[in-house]
Amino acid sequence: MGLLDFNAVSVLSGVAAVLLVAFLRLHWPFRFQYMGLLWKKNPDRLMRWLEKSYQKNRSRTVAMLDKSTCEIMAGNYEGAEKFIVEGLTACKETPTLFNQAMVHYLFYNLATVYFYSGKYEEALDVAFRVFERDRRLMGALGVVICAHARLGDVQGAIEALRILPEKRGQKELRLFCQAEISAAKGDYQQAIWQIKQIFALPYSRTMHLHRGQLEKRLEEWTKQASSHAG
Repeated sequence: MGLLDFNAVSVLSGVAAVLLVAFLRLHWPFRFQYMGLLWKKNPDRLMRWLEKSYQKNRSRTVAMLDKSTCEIMAGNYEGAEKFIVEGLTACKETPTLFNQAMVHYLFYNLATVYFYSGKYEEALDVAFRVFERDRRLMGALGVVICAHARLGDVQGAIEALRILPEKRGQKELRLFCQAEISAAKGDYQQAIWQIKQIFALPYSRTMHLHRGQLEKRLEEWTKQASSHAG
């Protein structure tokens, strides 16, 4: 019977086993995202891993998150919104701790969709709420900055930009936000220059930035620059 007595080794082993199982259960659905990190500078490969996540995790909200991210990266915003709504509905119907943690990531994707679709007030409202909940989510802050700029609130955009940390990994996001602010000020040449700098950088998942959005802004601001010059 002595074998059944608790001791420090058995207790620690039991705790370690429980923590390991909990860790695996929590992180296993995100395995395709983790694999995608190996290809984070290659959007096509990254999108394949996100699509794989959707195929393998169909019954989980993480599938809706990854599929919506994939659609945003492809520039299919209407399709992305459909998967976001599906994910949020699942979170509401099954309010587990896992799903509660997923909610603000889905709302971040929704804010991004709103922004790229030209719904700047909605994008600002959702992104602000998301960033208030998780201040590590710099993409949400990026949406706040850019939405302020698009709405003509240059001062609000500049104040929000001050919060954005000057890290190497945030260079693309900072340039994109600065370009939006420059354009809002009417300095289209500066905005064009800043957007062109992004093309020279490796792909970043920040704001799930689709290259078509960069080209769209180049065309928009080039026309604005020409009309002002004329």
